[in-house]
Formats: sequence, structure tokens, C-alpha cells
Amino acid sequence: MIETKTLKQIEKKLEEDISKEIELIKNEIFFIIDKDLDIYFLKEFVKQYPRKLLKEKAEILLDTLLNYLMKEILEKIKSMHLDHQYEFFKENLRDKIRVKALSENGSFKPQLIKIKEEESLLDKTITAMPGIAVSAGGIIATVAIPETLPLKAIPAVSTLVGPIYVIKKLKDKHKRLKNLWKKQVNSYLKLAKDDLKKWLLDVEKIFLKDWESFYKKVSSSSLQSAMDKSDINYAKIKNI
Repeated sequence: MIETKTLKQIEKKLEEDISKEIELIKNEIFFIIDKDLDIYFLKEFVKQYPRKLLKEKAEILLDTLLNYLMKEILEKIKSMHLDHQYEFFKENLRDKIRVKALSENGSFKPQLIKIKEEESLLDKTITAMPGIAVSAGGIIATVAIPETLPLKAIPAVSTLVGPIYVIKKLKDKHKRLKNLWKKQVNSYLKLAKDDLKKWLLDVEKIFLKDWESFYKKVSSSSLQSAMDKSDINYAKIKNI
């Protein structure tokens, strides 16, 4: 058995590991959101990518948890009889738990993030690359506009007051939209962090249950062996 104090230490380290991985996910997503990319691409990116990263990190954290637990178990079996050590390794407990945890029924299944968006903005903004096409006063101007580029540096529209105004408004809306998505990603990851922790602790329970079953089986086997030896010795004494 693993002592309660040791388990609490493992769970504390695991929680720190989860926090680090969630922070890495957030930083990676925010890094892309801040890029001057097509707003439609970013919309799909924010919807899909956080879940993909969470599934990848869940597998990494699963291995981390199993490593923590196996380290303690291996210390325990050192004192066991060699036959029992052999039985433990033949049991292949770590891999069995891992396969079960990553199975269709047992795996961590983060939901798609539900983002809010200004559909009117997205409908009116046509983006074929990092840039936009705008229409004002019957004039259509199509330009590639990184968000960091000053409007006065765009010769094609520098004399078109209407398009410049619309471009500026759209850029402002895009910025607000990105900030909104960041807040939603933050909220999503906070909930996902709790779900991920619960899933890992459930895996821990399964591992400990299987280890306890093995330990009891080995203990029972040892007791039976001792009883058999005692009976043999008693029979020998009786026959003397």
C-alpha cells in the first residue's frame, strides 16, 4: 500500500504539473491569436485547437502520474520475495492502467470551446489573407493590412476617406474580438483544468485498487505458503 502522506505529496506535485501545462496551452493559443492572421482562421483555431492541446497534455500528465505511482510501488516490491516481484512485473500494471485510461470509454474528452463572436462583423469582413476588403460610397478597396501597420502607410487607400474609416473600425472590432476570445479561452481552460485533475485522480484510484488487489493476492499466497510449510513441519514432527 502507498501511505496517505505519500499520496498527498504525489497529488500536490501533479496539481503543479497540471497548472504548468494549462499555462503552456494558454500561452500558445494567445501567441497565435495575437498574430496578424485571417479572422476566420482564428475563429476556427480558437474553437478547435484548445481541445487538441488538452488531449495531448492529458496523455503527458497521465504518464507523469503513473511514473510517480510506479516509483513508490517499485520501492515497495523490493522487499517482496523474488517470485512475487516476478508476478508483479508479469502483471504489467502500469501499461494496463494506461491502456484503460486512454481507451474510448476511459479517455479524457475535453469539449469544444463555445466562443461568442460578432457575426455581423465576420459576415461583412471578407478575408482572403491577413487583410480585408471593404466597400464605402460605392468604392471597393482590397488591401492586405497587418494590424501593426499604420493606416497612413497604405498608399492604395490613403486618399479614400471612406475605406480608411471602415478599415480602422474593423481593425478595432477585430482587436475587441480577439480580447473577447482570450477571456473565453481563459474561462474554458479553468474549467478544463478541474476536469483534467478529476480524470487523473480517477485514474489514480483505479491504479491503487488494482495494486491493492495484487498486494492482497500476494499476501494471501504468502500466508498459504507459510501454512503449508507449517503443516509439513508438523507432519514431520508427528512422525518422529
